[in-house]
Amino acid sequence: MTRYKFLIILILLSFSSIYSQHKIKETFSEKFVPFVEIYSEKGDLIGVSNINGVISSELENKIYNSNATNLTFVNSSYITSELSIEKFKNSPIISLNRISIELDEVVIMKPKTYKYLKLKGYFRSLQINEDRPHYFIDGIVEMYISLKSDKIKMRIISNRSFENKSINQLSPTYFFMVAGVPVFNEFASFKNLNNEYNLKIVNNLKTTILDKETNLEKGTISTLDNNSNLQLEIISTLKPKIMKAFGMETDYNNYTINSIYENSENQKINLENIIYFKEIRSYDIKRKQKDKFQKVESTHEFYLLEKEYVNELESKQFDDFYTFKRPSKFEEKYWDKVDNKYFQPLPKSIEKYIEENLKLIKKIK
Repeated sequence: MTRYKFLIILILLSFSSIYSQHKIKETFSEKFVPFVEIYSEKGDLIGVSNINGVISSELENKIYNSNATNLTFVNSSYITSELSIEKFKNSPIISLNRISIELDEVVIMKPKTYKYLKLKGYFRSLQINEDRPHYFIDGIVEMYISLKSDKIKMRIISNRSFENKSINQLSPTYFFMVAGVPVFNEFASFKNLNNEYNLKIVNNLKTTILDKETNLEKGTISTLDNNSNLQLEIISTLKPKIMKAFGMETDYNNYTINSIYENSENQKINLENIIYFKEIRSYDIKRKQKDKFQKVESTHEFYLLEKEYVNELESKQFDDFYTFKRPSKFEEKYWDKVDNKYFQPLPKSIEKYIEENLKLIKKIK
């Protein structure tokens, strides 16, 4: 009987090893990579790994049920990687190569009399409805941040706007659109982050971010090539935000941010030092109680190109954040000239899907 029990245990262990969860780690390191986006070759976002770099059982099932033949793994601090589904099945550990960057130190003097921090950057935003890219917009944007109140005014200088005409909104009168320029989250500043969460210093290269109520790990601050990298899960499927208004229900079940700062000191995590910002959002929405939920996911990115301190606003007209701007307006191919060392092109699968299925909203002549 003991022999049979031992054989059963061995069989169970073999099954558990075959079906164990995949993890995503940094090449030549024991560090696991959180919040990695996983796309199929069709350009749809299948899901995101958790804070510990683990691909959950639920996400693994979505990957296998998607009938994808190739997977793309995306994280802003790592080189985008592609893997066939067969290699994925046989690779419990997925390794990503960190982007190796040496940045020249830039010192900008800020006299106390200056009123605004002006950031000029490249932005791009993708909205996915039911696993298919619906809207894509990118462009050049200027932001004016009040050094007194932290309020931000923004205007879009140039933009390309694409739409997938084959995807329907909730109804002819109910639209859910979040594609556009992102506003920086309040926790992209150390002061606000420190007030809301418990920060635990692990070593001189890593600080963990803990929920004050549950003490669960919500993110990390790590040193990256003498810069600071903040990765934070603000809303998760474990604790979604349910919003009901005007007969609509929106289950807000994922909101993560990933930002990089040109300083390795935690206390200097703020908009004056930001050089990259990304957020991922996921929603389930429906118009009526009996309707089926529609899944909407979006990614928004900002790459710093220039910054300066100014006393005056250079415009009286500004745009709204998270607004899909129509029509397109550009004179040159600005998307080929993004001078930010963390910039990576969109995954090829998404570029191909946009090219084949989305239509450019014609620019102003």
